[in-house]
Amino acid sequence: MNKFFDLRFVIGAFFFVVGLMLLIYSLTNPTIEHAAVNRGCGFTFLIFAIVMMLLAISKKPQDKL
Repeated sequence: MNKFFDLRFVIGAFFFVVGLMLLIYSLTNPTIEHAAVNRGCGFTFLIFAIVMMLLAISKKPQDKL
């Protein structure tokens, strides 16, 4: 089965998109009240997304789900 159908990859892709949106929004609008919170959450989401995608991609073919 394709590694990209693994749920870890889908979750990682979702968090990557949301984290990227938060980072872009916080960097382009620094005058908003919670820019630091958005930036911190964006970085955290991106790190989590990268870890999840790496876990999905590094899975061996003989591993069971």
